[in-house]
Amino acid sequence: MKGWGYAVMLGLGILILSLWSSNKALRSDNNRLQGNNEALMEEVVTYMDIADRSAASVQMLELKKSELEKNYQDVCQRAEDLGLQVKRLQAASKTETQTKVEIQTVVKDSIIYRNGILDSLKRIEWRDPWVSVEGTLKKDSLNLNVTSVDTLYQFIHRVPHKFWFIKWGTKAIRQEITTSNPHSKIVYTEYIELKK
Repeated sequence: MKGWGYAVMLGLGILILSLWSSNKALRSDNNRLQGNNEALMEEVVTYMDIADRSAASVQMLELKKSELEKNYQDVCQRAEDLGLQVKRLQAASKTETQTKVEIQTVVKDSIIYRNGILDSLKRIEWRDPWVSVEGTLKKDSLNLNVTSVDTLYQFIHRVPHKFWFIKWGTKAIRQEITTSNPHSKIVYTEYIELKK
């Protein structure tokens, strides 16, 4: 009888450990899904930093590989276009910017020699440290070259739980992103971290 008692107690111990482990995994997945729900319900916060440049803030999504492939085919396709395997990704970020520049410049007359004939063109040039515009105006057409340079700075940080002035643990992980070009405005951003 004692041998059966030990076997039953060992079986119950294994069952309890198995259930405890399963409960811990379910609780962890529930917390992940709850954080994802909050992130999806939250709007992207866009603001201007102290240097008057566009910035945005968004909470992180934590997805499994299958969830990424099902809901974010464009991200997966871009990764594959770069020769990256989706299963090896750790995180993915997508940001949309819009560059809007109001240009006022003087139109200058230029003379060119083409096919033995002198011809006149109207030419425009404008530039600042971020945007360069060059163009020629012919009788009924405008050839314009616009070049815009921008650098996006991305910061991933932990947001702690707060109770009055006491901070502890991690409530959420957020992405802060800002531009260096004052003509650019961040329209949309998203940060996805893949769960192993």
